[in-house]
This record gives sequence, structure tokens and C-alpha cells, in this order.
Amino acid sequence: MTVKRFNLRLPCNAAIPSLNVSYAICQNRECKDSLMSEDKMQQEVQVINLDIQGMTCAGCVISVEKALGSVGGVELAEVNFALNRAAVHYNPEIANPSELESAVESAGFEARRLKDSDDVPEPSEQSEQEYLKFRKKMWLAFGFTVPLVLLAMGPMLGFSLPAWFAPETEPLRYGLIQLLLTLPVIWAGRDFYTKGFTTFLRRNPNMDTLVAMGTAAAVGFSLWNLFGTQLNAEGFYFETAGVIIALILLGKSLEAKSRSRASAAISSLLKLRPKEAVLVHEGKESNISIDLVLPGDVLRVRPGSIIPADGIVVEGCSYVDESMLTGEPVPVEKTSGKSGSEASEVTGGTLNTNGLLTIRVKRVGGETTLARIISLVENAQLAKAPVARLADQVAGVFVPVVLVIAALTGFFWWYSGASANEILGYTVAVLVIACPCALGLATPIAIMVGTGTGAQHGILFRNAPALEAAHRLDTLILDKTGTLTEGRPQVTQILVAENKSEDPIPDAAEVLRFAAAVEQGSEHPLGRAVVAEAEKQNLEANFNLPEITAFEAQTGFGVKAVCGGKYAPDNPEVFVGNPALMRAENVFSEVPENLAKQISAGNTPIFVAVDGKLIGVICLADEARPESAEAVRKFQELGLEVVMLTGDQQSSAEAVASKTGITKIHFGVLPEDKSKIVKQYQSQGQRVGMIGDGINDAPALAQADVGIAMGSGTDVALETSDVVLMKNDLRHVADALRLSRATLRNIRQNLFWAFGYNVIGIPVAAGLLVPFGGPALHPMLAAGAMAFSSVSVVMNSLRLRGFSFFKA
Repeated sequence: MTVKRFNLRLPCNAAIPSLNVSYAICQNRECKDSLMSEDKMQQEVQVINLDIQGMTCAGCVISVEKALGSVGGVELAEVNFALNRAAVHYNPEIANPSELESAVESAGFEARRLKDSDDVPEPSEQSEQEYLKFRKKMWLAFGFTVPLVLLAMGPMLGFSLPAWFAPETEPLRYGLIQLLLTLPVIWAGRDFYTKGFTTFLRRNPNMDTLVAMGTAAAVGFSLWNLFGTQLNAEGFYFETAGVIIALILLGKSLEAKSRSRASAAISSLLKLRPKEAVLVHEGKESNISIDLVLPGDVLRVRPGSIIPADGIVVEGCSYVDESMLTGEPVPVEKTSGKSGSEASEVTGGTLNTNGLLTIRVKRVGGETTLARIISLVENAQLAKAPVARLADQVAGVFVPVVLVIAALTGFFWWYSGASANEILGYTVAVLVIACPCALGLATPIAIMVGTGTGAQHGILFRNAPALEAAHRLDTLILDKTGTLTEGRPQVTQILVAENKSEDPIPDAAEVLRFAAAVEQGSEHPLGRAVVAEAEKQNLEANFNLPEITAFEAQTGFGVKAVCGGKYAPDNPEVFVGNPALMRAENVFSEVPENLAKQISAGNTPIFVAVDGKLIGVICLADEARPESAEAVRKFQELGLEVVMLTGDQQSSAEAVASKTGITKIHFGVLPEDKSKIVKQYQSQGQRVGMIGDGINDAPALAQADVGIAMGSGTDVALETSDVVLMKNDLRHVADALRLSRATLRNIRQNLFWAFGYNVIGIPVAAGLLVPFGGPALHPMLAAGAMAFSSVSVVMNSLRLRGFSFFKA
């Protein structure tokens, strides 16, 4: 049977409706508030990703950003040198993608819009192609440079050359042979000249400009001595130009190979995207493209196959490998729920290991969990961290400054009476030792490896500012329910209130019946627990609930409704909630003493009143997660002040705090006041991280310097957070903070090396130490140092791949 399906939807890209782009643009608190208050502006701004080709250093990044920023309607342009990508935020009513591409091309680079994630080559594949291109050119260059060096350096090393081209007897022939060996090397490095001189003429000089000028000066000086008025074999510097080009091509190939390894994390995620799915239609199977799968479709997943989309198991039982999602290697059991348990959800991109599953699709395309993860990682790797600002500022003027220093070096040695050979040597050494590449790679390559490594272990940073902000935290505020606790409260006691009137005394079942009836309309975990207890009793006896009308939820207090129907013929008004609700409804001013004494320590009481009279109390307990105490200890070892925040009463809060080792708690906090407490700590100069998972945590997550959401949280909580944990394990928050600190430490090491190398290397190359008896730096050695400086930065960043995560 062949199923034909026509897809009328627009192609799904990596944009995720539930992840508001405003948070990807700016993560500091003031910017968040500004963006959230300007919804119309947000709707006008669109984001386009461009693939940029031709960038060779940090100066190129600045040139591209300036070119994009000059287009009217562009609000923000961020260019990532390590990924060769640009993310442009623009107003489509003013600017259009064609104008953006033209602006990049006018600056001397190539730009291609990325419309769909399926059209984008994997970063590691792109870097691998770049590596193969540079390797081919490198071998060509070295194939002619090695004999060129042997020919030029032979007499100095004691090798005798045949008389027919020896420099002493046949200097012209000797020079012509060197020139012929140099031409293929120049051809291998032709991009340095085409791009270098082009960008120079466009007043955007870059690293290619420095290489082109340095080697052109060496070749030009050699040609002058070869064809000038006086033939001078000692003035040939062909081998210098050849070695410089060959070494820089070697450095470029090693850098591309290292970048391929650095982008392995995002590439591994992209490879998880399935291409096809097995559609079940009228009992028959048919293979269809993943692009044609729609929510509601029923798919069959065989053992060893990748699950095509997010969905719910409707038939079968199997173990699914979710290591791509959570980093946990142990497969998770997935069932249809026909045995009485709840049907399991499955995630697209995970691996079905041993059983046959039939699933009903919930989310497809850019809305799937895998697409959201890929989008988060890409956004994090594209965005710039504030720590990179200094490097960007330096890179913007780096090449022009180096050109000035080279000119001043030549003038100084000419004025000092140095020979032409010496002047050329110092000038060329300054040009080729300067390395803006290391500056351009110092930050993005570390962020790429750090965020990618985190994603492989279920830790997602929304962007680079979030990654940087996390390492500065000194205070961590944790919501209690669902974060420190299991989030699955259970009924432990049902207490009946004393009745001083002549009305019939209700029993425990009556208290539960009214409470469950009203709580049916509530999404609060405590309300769901009450309903679950009623359902449990309904399985054991004929336990029916009254019908309700006029339901009203009062956030932070409780719920109320009018009960009716067969099981409540008098239509009583029922209130279910905390003491504050009872006081507000004039049920009581203080909790009755006899009830207060019966409520077990650590339990959360829910009071039930009918027509203004208290009939009973339902006590619930939410046990602390087994790993919470260890997680709190890890936070404290990191030097963080740990604070618990809860809307629960004091006894329940203190019970959880004592079990987890938290000494500072805020209890009885209304949802709208959670963000105020975060502000209170911030006003004292503390940098605050907030961990939560519920809708009522969203304002506090947005207010915090870093909001951290658990993977089981609501979409609103995930949307307003800066860090998302795919595992519901607090210990991985400590991993996230440690990874942030390790990445920032790595960035600082890279920047220190990049700045230090240039600050020390350029003066030495200029001959600053020579008047004091110090050494001079030959241009070939300068080229070698320059070639390996950027490689050293990338290799240092790759150490983050070995970061040690917690293992349960």
C-alpha cells in the first residue's frame, strides 16, 4: 500500500515557539525587562542565520559585523568566527535578506542564508571539508618549499651545489631556480593575496593582508636583487616567503581539524535527526519522509530504530536509550499504559533498543525536543559572551596597528643605518608574527566546546551570556516543590473537625469527597494529589464526586466552587486551601488548636470548609528527593549560599530544610512575591541563581541573574530560564556551574595567551631586544609561531571535552 501525503505547511526550522527569541538576544536582567515590555517590537524583529565564507581572523568578524550593522533595519548582528555563521536580528519592513547578503559581499566575503536546518552542513563536516582543502594546499606548498629551503640554505649548511647553478658561479640561474620553486607555493597560498589585497583596498585589512604583504615584500625584494641593476645572490628571500606560506597553511589545516573536533557535539545531535518514519494507516505500514509526519499520526518503531518524533506509546513495551537527551547510559522502560500505569512519552532522536513500539505523534519539526535542544545549543554557540568584548575591540584595530608598527620598524632600522636585508627581515617578521586568529578563536571555540559538552550530558545553556553569568553566582535560591522534593505529594492524614452544631458530623470520606470535587479543576500538585487519593478510593469502593460549578482558583491561597448534583443536593459552597483562604472567607481566624496538634510535623495541611464551616483537614507530604541533600552539599562546596523558597507553611519547609541541609528558608511566599525575594538578594549585591520548574516560578526565573529550569518543568519555566537541565537531578546544577567556571577559566587562558603572544612577539620580531644584545627573530620562525598560536588556543579549548560530570 502506498500512502501519498501532501504537506501544506511551511518548512520547519529550528525556531521554537515556546522559546522566546528575546531571551536569546539578551540575558541581563534589565534587557529582559525591556524586551518583555515591548512585545510589538519583538514581533517586528526577525532573525536570519547566514553562512559566511572567507573569514580568516577576528578582524574579518568585525568587518562582517560592521557591514551588516550598516544596513538599515538591522538591530543586532553577531558573527561567530569558529562556526562561520552570523545571526542577524532585523526589521523585515526596513531590511531584507538580499540586502544583508549584498552587504557581506561588499565587504569581501561570501554570504548564504540558511533557511532550514536540513540545508545546513554539519559544523564538523564543514570543518572537515575546510581541513581537506587546506591539507591539499599545504602538501603542495611543502612539496616545493622543502627543496627550495635546501637549495637556499645548502651553502650555509655546508652542502655544495653543482657548478651550473651554484650561487658563486651562476647566481642568475641559482635565483631563477628558486623563483620557479616559489611560484607553486605562491599558487597554493593564492587566497592570501586575493583576499588580503582586496580587503586592504576596501580598508578592512585582515590576517591575509599581513601574510600577503610580508611574503610579497620578501618575493619583491628577491626579484629586485635578481633582475635589478646589480645581481645579488645574498639578497634572495624566496625561501622565506615559501616557508611562511607553507607553515601558515599547516597551521590552518591543523586549526580546521581541531575545529572539527570542537563542533562534534552539535554534529552528533544533528545526526540524530531521522529521515523517514513508518506510518501505520488502516492497519498497513508505509515508509514516508519525516517532513510529512503530522501530529496525531500513528508510527511504528522497530527495535534498533531511531524514534522519528515526540509522541506517546499506544502499543508495545521496550527500553529506549535516551543518552542523547539526558546523558544517562541506562535505557528507560517505555510502555503503553494498558496495564494501569500511565502511557510513556518518547522523544524523537532516541533509540528504541529491544521491543516493537507503536506511538502517536505529539510534536514534529521544530517543536520536537531534539529540535529545541539543537536550537538552544546553536544559539549558545552563535551568541557572544561579554568577556569577548575586549578581544573584539582589539581585533577591530589590530591589523591596521600592526601595519603601522611594521612601517615604523622599517623606518627605525633604516634610520639606524641597518642594511636592506636587516630592514626587510625585521619588517616581514612583524607582519607575519602578528596573529589576530588567536584573538578571534579565544572565546567562541571555548564556548562551542563548553556548551556542546554540556548538551551531551543534558545541560543546555540558552546562550553565551548565560554561560558567563553562571560562573559569577554566589547565591542559589531553590523552589521546594518539585525541585528539592519529588513533586508528587501524597495524602497522609484526613482529619475531621469537631462539630459544635447539631448538623451531622462528616466523616473522612466526606471531607475527601468535597475536597477532590473542587480540586478537579486545579493544576496544583497538592490538588492533583487529593484527586489521585479519591480516584484510588474509587477503585476500592463506590466513591463518587459531586459536580461543581463556579470554580475559582486563587493563586497562593486555594480553590473554591459550588458543589451540586446527586451527591450534593443542597449546592453548598466549598473552600479548599490554606489558612489564609480560611481567614479571608471568615471560616476561622486561627487554626483550631485540636487540629493543629494532630497535624504531623512536616506535613502540608489543606483545610476544607463547606458553607463557611470547617469540616476537616487533608494532610499531604512531599518527600525530599534522595539526591537533594548531596546536591545542596555540592552547592555549598562551590561557595554558594543556598536558600529555599516555598509557598508552604513553616513546619513543612523546615522539615525539608533539615533533611537537605539548608539553613536559610522563606516560607509562605505567594507566587508573585518570589521574584521580589530574588530582587531583595540582588539589591544586597548578590548574584542570584534561581532553580524552579513551575509556572509560578517563571517571574523569579526571569528576574534572577541566571534562571535554571528542571527538564520536567512547564514550558513557561523553560522559556524564561537561562539554563535547562534535561535530567531531574539537582546534582547536575552543580555540574552546570562547574562547567561554566571551567569554560570561563579556559577563555581567560586563551585570551591571556592570545594577548601575551602578540604583546611579546611583535616587539621581539621588530628587533627591540637587538640593541640590548638580545636575539633577532627570523621571519620563518615568526611564521611558525604565528601558525601554531591559533592551534594552541583550539587545543586548549578541547580540554573541556574531558570535563568530569557527576555520575549517579
